Amino acid sequence: MVAVPIVFIDEEPYLVFIRRSRRLSRHANQIAFPGGIVENEETLTEAMFRELEEEIGVSRNSCKFLGELSSTVTGKSNLFVQAFLVVIESPHFKLNTFEVQDLYFVALSQLKETGCEEVTFPDGRKTCRFVIDDLVIWGATARIVKDSLRKIERLLEGCRNEFSGDESDEPD
Repeated sequence: MVAVPIVFIDEEPYLVFIRRSRRLSRHANQIAFPGGIVENEETLTEAMFRELEEEIGVSRNSCKFLGELSSTVTGKSNLFVQAFLVVIESPHFKLNTFEVQDLYFVALSQLKETGCEEVTFPDGRKTCRFVIDDLVIWGATARIVKDSLRKIERLLEGCRNEFSGDESDEPD
């Protein structure tokens, strides 16, 4: 499972991506969302919040859980991945450098404008990728974004004023 974290910068939603460490045995150096395997008797959301804190230092109490997004299966390792949307209300990050090499913020609007370009592998399998500046988001991560864009917008719309700092509902 993975967290699809959102932060608001100048009232605009940005998705938070990580670059996985080169030292990892699976999906090394790839752009991804924070996440991992469910341990012991955790629920999917408990595991998602644990991984969010372990990988990028964001605690559960600094997030608002908005809901379940799409799921997919990774191509090479054949792992089922369920995505969950969270808004990071207090964005303070501390990367676990063994697992995470870097952090990237990509505007939701930029992902919508760019679109997910289809990619066909030599063996005929297909996936898609987003290419934004020098950042290439592909595979399971790109499919989650592509398949979840509309739902992310709907879930965010319900709480946009809460996170954007918009005080327009208050009396003058």
